[in-house]
Amino acid sequence: MLNNYRIYRRKQELGSRVTRLHNTEQLAIGILDTGNLEQLTNCLDWYTREMNYSLHVVTQEGRFDLGLMQEAYKDVTFLVFTSHTFTGEKVNAVANECRTNLFLIVRSDLLLVTFDGPTLLDAMTQSDHPAAFSAVVANAYREIIPCRRMPRMCGRHLDPDSGFPSLDRAVSLPTLYPFMCLGLYDRALFQRLRGFDEAIHSEYWQALDWGIRCHLLGYTVSINSALMVQFPDRESVIEDRSEAEGYLRCYTKALSVQKINAKNVARKYKGFFDKEVYQTEVKKRMLWLQKLDFAELCARWPKEDA
Repeated sequence: MLNNYRIYRRKQELGSRVTRLHNTEQLAIGILDTGNLEQLTNCLDWYTREMNYSLHVVTQEGRFDLGLMQEAYKDVTFLVFTSHTFTGEKVNAVANECRTNLFLIVRSDLLLVTFDGPTLLDAMTQSDHPAAFSAVVANAYREIIPCRRMPRMCGRHLDPDSGFPSLDRAVSLPTLYPFMCLGLYDRALFQRLRGFDEAIHSEYWQALDWGIRCHLLGYTVSINSALMVQFPDRESVIEDRSEAEGYLRCYTKALSVQKINAKNVARKYKGFFDKEVYQTEVKKRMLWLQKLDFAELCARWPKEDA
């Protein structure tokens, strides 16, 4: 990725909240600055008080007086982009800078309702753990929204189906990608999968692209109510699925490799095709690494949960 951001590392080095912790190598929290300044300060007040993990705020230059924020929150590292950027690039920055085994992505305009650390962190140490746990999402009325995603084609279009997660913490269900990129990620696996595609200019298409690649390359994404967030000011929480610059890259990576007689074959997907990513990512990488194709993924998806 292009590192078009500046890093302002936490100023508190000795005797701070973070240096006294046992969890600093296991988990970092990336907070995307997506609301107003009051929401961000309320958010940071809560996280510095309640969560004993290293904190990274991802923001844009000019949003607030950085010097004052550094003085007020000496335990926080700020990743400051010089211009507007999309969610995937912000998450990539957290993965690059956090230096921990796992990282949790949240936003300043939401509340972390549930984070069952023992359950989630233990699950992420198992040999068959998912690449990420997607967050369960509630709206302002505390209603759980259909934030679970399932693979689906409608005609020639990628059109993931939506469903509700289980509220039983003992039940983890498969999901196609982390809704709104919110979730707990295995940093090593995330980077092995090359993170979010920054040439795609859409949060939805970035998340869809990463999730599909994750499954096709043999990994999984799960959703569990042990991680739950709420948008306290939003009645409706929806994705913008409109076509955006770079969305053809998602189609090309998702559908250009097909299994024929148990062998991967690269074929151009007519109508939704990006030549550059086909020649590089598809033919030089995915053709050799892909474990199944998108049709197989749809066929294998648990029917009782769909």
